[in-house]
Amino acid sequence: MDTPANENEKIWMKVKSSSGIEELVPRLVDVQSAKNSKNRLKYRCCLLFLLLLLIGLILLAILLPIYLLKHKTSITINNSTTSSSSITTATPQITCIYPNVYNNLTKTCVNILIDSNNCGQINNKCSLNMSCSAGICVDVPGILLNNSKTIFSSSVNGSADDQMFNVTLPWPITIYNRTTNIVIVTTDGVLCLDACSTIYTETNLPSNVFPGVTIFPYWDDLYIYSNTSQGIYYQSDGNNPNRLLTFEFYMSHYQLPREYYHFQVLFFENSSNIVQVKYFQVSDRGSTCTIGVQASSTGPFISYSYDQENSIDPNTSIIFNTNLGTFNKTSFES
Repeated sequence: MDTPANENEKIWMKVKSSSGIEELVPRLVDVQSAKNSKNRLKYRCCLLFLLLLLIGLILLAILLPIYLLKHKTSITINNSTTSSSSITTATPQITCIYPNVYNNLTKTCVNILIDSNNCGQINNKCSLNMSCSAGICVDVPGILLNNSKTIFSSSVNGSADDQMFNVTLPWPITIYNRTTNIVIVTTDGVLCLDACSTIYTETNLPSNVFPGVTIFPYWDDLYIYSNTSQGIYYQSDGNNPNRLLTFEFYMSHYQLPREYYHFQVLFFENSSNIVQVKYFQVSDRGSTCTIGVQASSTGPFISYSYDQENSIDPNTSIIFNTNLGTFNKTSFES
Protein backbone atom coordinates (compact mmCIF):
# COMPACT_ATOMS: atom_id res chain seq x y z
CA MET A 1 0.00 0.00 0.00
CA ASP A 2 1.39 3.46 -0.96
CA THR A 3 1.23 6.73 0.96
CA PRO A 4 -2.19 8.33 0.62
CA ALA A 5 -2.72 11.80 -0.77
CA ASN A 6 -5.07 14.14 1.15
CA GLU A 7 -7.74 16.16 -0.58
CA ASN A 8 -10.41 18.04 1.24
CA GLU A 9 -12.27 15.46 3.20
CA LYS A 10 -11.48 12.63 0.81
CA ILE A 11 -8.48 10.43 0.83
CA TRP A 12 -7.53 8.75 -2.40
CA MET A 13 -6.01 5.40 -2.05
CA LYS A 14 -4.11 3.53 -4.75
CA VAL A 15 -5.20 -0.05 -4.87
CA LYS A 16 -4.74 -2.92 -7.33
CA SER A 17 -7.70 -4.61 -8.76
CA SER A 18 -7.95 -8.35 -9.09
CA SER A 19 -6.73 -7.95 -12.64
CA GLY A 20 -3.57 -6.20 -11.42
CA ILE A 21 -4.55 -2.72 -12.58
CA GLU A 22 -3.80 0.17 -10.10
CA GLU A 23 -6.72 2.47 -9.47
CA LEU A 24 -7.34 5.57 -7.30
CA VAL A 25 -10.23 4.84 -5.04
CA PRO A 26 -11.68 7.70 -2.85
CA ARG A 27 -12.16 7.12 0.85
CA LEU A 28 -14.11 9.51 2.99
CA VAL A 29 -12.61 10.50 6.35
CA ASP A 30 -14.47 12.11 9.28
CA VAL A 31 -12.12 15.10 9.78
CA GLN A 32 -14.16 16.65 12.55
CA SER A 33 -14.05 13.41 14.52
CA ALA A 34 -10.29 13.32 14.13
CA LYS A 35 -10.02 16.89 15.32
CA ASN A 36 -12.17 16.12 18.35
CA SER A 37 -10.07 13.11 19.14
CA LYS A 38 -6.93 15.27 18.98
CA ASN A 39 -8.50 17.91 21.22
CA ARG A 40 -9.45 15.26 23.76
CA LEU A 41 -5.87 14.07 23.79
CA LYS A 42 -4.62 17.62 24.42
CA TYR A 43 -7.19 18.06 27.21
CA ARG A 44 -6.10 14.85 28.87
CA CYS A 45 -2.45 15.92 28.68
CA CYS A 46 -3.27 19.31 30.20
CA LEU A 47 -5.35 17.67 32.91
CA LEU A 48 -2.52 15.27 33.73
CA PHE A 49 -0.06 18.17 33.86
CA LEU A 50 -2.33 20.16 36.18
CA LEU A 51 -2.83 17.11 38.37
CA LEU A 52 0.92 16.55 38.64
CA LEU A 53 1.42 20.26 39.36
CA LEU A 54 -1.23 20.14 42.10
CA ILE A 55 0.40 17.09 43.66
CA GLY A 56 3.76 18.88 43.56
CA LEU A 57 2.31 21.96 45.25
CA ILE A 58 0.70 19.83 47.95
CA LEU A 59 3.99 18.02 48.63
CA LEU A 60 5.82 21.36 48.71
CA ALA A 61 3.27 22.75 51.17
CA ILE A 62 3.85 19.74 53.44
CA LEU A 63 7.62 19.40 53.19
CA LEU A 64 8.67 23.06 53.15
CA PRO A 65 7.36 23.92 56.68
CA ILE A 66 9.03 20.78 58.05
CA TYR A 67 12.34 21.80 56.52
CA LEU A 68 12.01 25.39 57.75
CA LEU A 69 11.01 24.23 61.24
CA LYS A 70 14.07 22.00 61.52
CA HIS A 71 16.29 24.79 60.26
CA LYS A 72 14.75 27.29 62.70
CA THR A 73 15.10 24.87 65.66
CA SER A 74 18.74 24.40 64.89
CA ILE A 75 19.35 28.14 64.85
CA THR A 76 17.38 28.65 68.04
CA ILE A 77 19.37 25.99 69.87
CA ASN A 78 22.62 27.56 68.79
CA ASN A 79 21.50 31.02 69.80
CA SER A 80 20.15 29.72 73.09
CA THR A 81 23.44 28.02 73.88
CA THR A 82 25.41 31.15 73.05
CA SER A 83 23.06 33.36 75.05
CA SER A 84 23.15 31.04 78.06
CA SER A 85 26.92 30.94 77.98
CA SER A 86 27.03 34.71 77.78
CA ILE A 87 24.71 35.13 80.76
CA THR A 88 26.62 32.65 82.89
CA THR A 89 29.95 34.26 82.14
CA ALA A 90 29.18 37.94 82.06
CA THR A 91 25.96 38.51 84.00
CA PRO A 92 25.90 37.44 87.66
CA GLN A 93 22.67 36.08 89.06
CA ILE A 94 23.36 37.91 92.34
CA THR A 95 23.52 41.67 92.75
CA CYS A 96 26.60 42.61 94.78
CA ILE A 97 27.05 45.99 96.44
CA TYR A 98 30.60 47.34 96.65
CA PRO A 99 32.95 46.41 98.26
CA ASN A 100 31.28 43.05 97.58
CA VAL A 101 32.06 41.78 94.08
CA TYR A 102 30.56 38.78 92.27
CA ASN A 103 32.86 35.75 92.16
CA ASN A 104 31.90 33.67 89.13
CA LEU A 105 33.75 30.63 90.48
CA THR A 106 31.93 30.44 93.83
CA LYS A 107 28.72 32.14 92.58
CA THR A 108 28.77 34.42 95.65
CA CYS A 109 29.58 37.99 96.57
CA VAL A 110 32.99 38.49 98.17
CA ASN A 111 34.33 41.54 99.99
CA ILE A 112 37.48 42.42 98.04
CA LEU A 113 38.61 44.81 100.79
CA ILE A 114 39.00 42.09 103.45
CA ASP A 115 38.88 38.71 101.68
CA SER A 116 42.38 37.22 101.67
CA ASN A 117 41.47 35.00 98.71
CA ASN A 118 40.13 37.94 96.69
CA CYS A 119 42.12 40.91 97.96
CA GLY A 120 41.55 44.02 95.84
CA GLN A 121 40.24 41.89 92.99
CA ILE A 122 38.82 38.43 92.35
CA ASN A 123 41.31 35.55 92.84
CA ASN A 124 44.11 37.76 94.15
CA LYS A 125 45.24 35.65 97.12
CA CYS A 126 47.36 36.94 99.96
CA SER A 127 50.32 34.75 100.89
CA LEU A 128 50.46 32.73 104.11
CA ASN A 129 50.55 34.77 107.35
CA MET A 130 49.20 37.83 105.55
CA SER A 131 45.70 39.27 105.52
CA CYS A 132 43.68 41.57 103.28
CA SER A 133 43.23 45.07 104.67
CA ALA A 134 41.54 47.77 102.57
CA GLY A 135 42.12 45.64 99.48
CA ILE A 136 45.87 45.24 100.08
CA CYS A 137 47.73 42.21 101.39
CA VAL A 138 49.43 43.19 104.68
CA ASP A 139 51.12 41.45 107.60
CA VAL A 140 48.45 42.37 110.17
CA PRO A 141 45.42 40.38 111.41
CA GLY A 142 42.46 39.95 109.09
CA ILE A 143 38.82 38.85 109.16
CA LEU A 144 38.25 35.09 109.43
CA LEU A 145 34.66 34.89 108.18
CA ASN A 146 34.70 34.11 104.47
CA ASN A 147 31.14 35.05 103.49
CA SER A 148 30.24 37.69 106.03
CA LYS A 149 27.82 40.59 106.02
CA THR A 150 29.26 43.92 107.08
CA ILE A 151 27.91 45.79 110.07
CA PHE A 152 30.75 48.32 110.06
CA SER A 153 33.90 48.20 107.94
CA SER A 154 36.72 50.71 108.31
CA SER A 155 37.73 50.22 104.68
CA VAL A 156 34.30 51.53 103.66
CA ASN A 157 33.03 53.59 106.59
CA GLY A 158 36.26 54.95 108.07
CA SER A 159 37.05 55.04 111.78
CA ALA A 160 34.57 54.45 114.61
CA ASP A 161 34.59 55.20 118.32
CA ASP A 162 31.82 54.59 120.88
CA GLN A 163 29.17 53.71 118.31
CA MET A 164 26.41 51.10 118.22
CA PHE A 165 24.51 49.47 115.37
CA ASN A 166 21.18 47.64 115.11
CA VAL A 167 21.35 44.28 113.33
CA THR A 168 18.38 42.27 112.04
CA LEU A 169 19.31 38.60 112.21
CA PRO A 170 18.44 35.86 109.70
CA TRP A 171 16.97 33.78 112.55
CA PRO A 172 16.22 34.46 116.25
CA ILE A 173 18.65 33.78 119.09
CA THR A 174 17.88 33.09 122.76
CA ILE A 175 19.93 34.06 125.83
CA TYR A 176 18.51 34.03 129.39
CA ASN A 177 15.22 32.89 127.75
CA ARG A 178 15.06 36.19 125.88
CA THR A 179 14.42 35.45 122.19
CA THR A 180 14.89 38.07 119.49
CA ASN A 181 15.99 38.51 115.90
CA ILE A 182 17.25 42.07 116.48
CA VAL A 183 20.44 42.82 118.40
CA ILE A 184 22.67 45.83 118.99
CA VAL A 185 26.45 45.68 118.73
CA THR A 186 28.87 48.37 119.87
CA THR A 187 32.43 49.30 118.97
CA ASP A 188 33.29 48.84 122.67
CA GLY A 189 32.95 45.07 122.51
CA VAL A 190 29.35 44.68 123.71
CA LEU A 191 26.33 42.86 122.20
CA CYS A 192 22.80 43.60 123.50
CA LEU A 193 19.52 41.75 123.01
CA ASP A 194 17.65 44.71 124.52
CA ALA A 195 18.49 48.39 125.07
CA CYS A 196 22.20 49.11 124.82
CA SER A 197 24.78 51.78 125.66
CA THR A 198 28.03 53.19 124.27
CA ILE A 199 29.56 53.65 127.73
CA TYR A 200 33.18 52.64 127.20
CA THR A 201 34.37 52.50 130.80
CA GLU A 202 34.02 48.88 131.89
CA THR A 203 32.70 47.92 135.31
CA ASN A 204 32.11 44.76 137.25
CA LEU A 205 28.91 42.83 136.56
CA PRO A 206 26.03 43.33 136.75
CA SER A 207 26.31 46.74 135.11
CA ASN A 208 23.50 49.22 135.75
CA VAL A 209 23.95 50.94 132.37
CA PHE A 210 22.71 47.87 130.46
CA PRO A 211 19.07 47.21 131.46
CA GLY A 212 18.47 44.00 129.50
CA VAL A 213 20.17 40.84 128.28
CA THR A 214 23.74 41.78 127.39
CA ILE A 215 26.85 39.89 126.33
CA PHE A 216 30.28 41.34 127.12
CA PRO A 217 32.80 39.48 124.96
CA TYR A 218 35.38 42.24 125.56
CA TRP A 219 33.95 45.43 127.07
CA ASP A 220 36.69 48.04 126.78
CA ASP A 221 37.46 51.39 125.15
CA LEU A 222 38.04 49.85 121.75
CA TYR A 223 38.46 51.73 118.47
CA ILE A 224 38.15 50.94 114.77
CA TYR A 225 40.89 52.56 112.68
CA SER A 226 40.22 53.60 109.10
CA ASN A 227 41.85 52.07 106.03
CA THR A 228 42.24 48.67 107.68
CA SER A 229 40.19 45.47 107.65
CA GLN A 230 38.93 46.31 111.14
CA GLY A 231 35.20 46.34 111.74
CA ILE A 232 32.25 44.26 112.93
CA TYR A 233 30.85 41.49 110.74
CA TYR A 234 28.41 38.58 111.01
CA GLN A 235 27.63 35.38 109.13
CA SER A 236 25.06 32.58 109.28
CA ASP A 237 26.11 29.03 108.38
CA GLY A 238 24.34 25.69 108.11
CA ASN A 239 20.70 24.74 107.67
CA ASN A 240 17.64 24.93 109.89
CA PRO A 241 17.52 23.75 112.70
CA ASN A 242 21.29 23.49 113.11
CA ARG A 243 22.45 26.93 112.02
CA LEU A 244 25.39 28.82 113.48
CA LEU A 245 25.42 32.61 113.80
CA THR A 246 28.83 34.24 114.21
CA PHE A 247 29.69 37.86 115.00
CA GLU A 248 33.28 38.85 114.39
CA PHE A 249 34.84 41.88 116.08
CA TYR A 250 38.22 43.13 114.91
CA MET A 251 39.52 46.41 116.34
CA SER A 252 42.29 48.10 118.28
CA HIS A 253 42.36 50.09 121.51
CA TYR A 254 41.66 53.80 121.63
CA GLN A 255 44.93 55.70 120.90
CA LEU A 256 46.76 52.36 120.60
CA PRO A 257 46.48 51.37 116.91
CA ARG A 258 49.10 48.59 117.17
CA GLU A 259 47.09 46.72 119.81
CA TYR A 260 44.69 44.21 118.31
CA TYR A 261 41.48 42.76 119.74
CA HIS A 262 40.02 40.09 117.54
CA PHE A 263 37.23 37.79 118.74
CA GLN A 264 34.02 36.05 117.65
CA VAL A 265 30.66 35.59 119.39
CA LEU A 266 28.78 32.43 118.38
CA PHE A 267 25.11 31.47 118.78
CA PHE A 268 23.72 27.98 118.12
CA GLU A 269 20.21 27.48 116.78
CA ASN A 270 19.93 24.03 118.37
CA SER A 271 21.31 25.17 121.76
CA SER A 272 19.27 27.97 123.29
CA ASN A 273 20.64 30.09 126.14
CA ILE A 274 24.24 29.27 125.25
CA VAL A 275 26.81 31.64 123.75
CA GLN A 276 30.46 31.02 122.92
CA VAL A 277 33.27 33.58 122.64
CA LYS A 278 36.47 32.74 120.78
CA TYR A 279 39.54 34.97 121.14
CA PHE A 280 42.22 35.20 118.44
CA GLN A 281 44.16 38.29 119.49
CA VAL A 282 44.00 40.13 122.83
CA SER A 283 46.93 42.49 123.17
CA ASP A 284 46.46 43.40 126.86
CA ARG A 285 45.40 39.87 127.93
CA GLY A 286 42.24 41.17 129.62
CA SER A 287 43.84 43.72 131.96
CA THR A 288 41.42 46.53 131.03
CA CYS A 289 38.17 44.79 130.11
CA THR A 290 35.04 43.05 131.38
CA ILE A 291 34.06 39.59 130.09
CA GLY A 292 30.73 37.94 130.94
CA VAL A 293 26.94 37.98 130.41
CA GLN A 294 23.98 39.39 132.32
CA ALA A 295 20.19 39.15 132.13
CA SER A 296 19.54 42.67 133.46
CA SER A 297 21.15 45.49 135.40
CA THR A 298 20.43 43.56 138.60
CA GLY A 299 21.21 40.05 137.36
CA PRO A 300 21.38 37.19 137.09
CA PHE A 301 24.81 37.33 135.50
CA ILE A 302 27.95 35.27 134.81
CA SER A 303 31.24 37.10 135.27
CA TYR A 304 34.44 35.67 133.83
CA SER A 305 36.79 38.57 134.53
CA TYR A 306 37.02 42.29 135.27
CA ASP A 307 40.30 44.16 134.66
CA GLN A 308 42.22 41.02 135.44
CA GLU A 309 45.73 40.72 134.04
CA ASN A 310 46.53 37.64 131.96
CA SER A 311 42.96 36.44 132.27
CA ILE A 312 42.53 35.77 128.59
CA ASP A 313 44.99 34.45 125.99
CA PRO A 314 44.84 34.11 122.23
CA ASN A 315 43.14 30.91 121.03
CA THR A 316 40.92 30.79 124.10
CA SER A 317 37.24 29.79 124.01
CA ILE A 318 34.66 30.56 126.73
CA ILE A 319 31.17 29.02 126.62
CA PHE A 320 28.55 30.74 128.78
CA ASN A 321 25.55 28.56 129.70
CA THR A 322 22.76 30.81 130.96
CA ASN A 323 20.60 27.77 131.71
CA LEU A 324 23.05 26.69 134.41
CA GLY A 325 24.72 30.02 135.19
CA THR A 326 28.19 28.62 134.39
CA PHE A 327 31.06 29.10 131.96
CA ASN A 328 33.59 26.68 130.48
CA LYS A 329 37.04 27.83 129.35
CA THR A 330 39.09 25.83 126.81
CA SER A 331 41.86 26.38 124.28
CA PHE A 332 41.79 25.76 120.54
CA GLU A 333 44.31 25.62 117.73
CA SER A 334 44.42 28.55 115.35
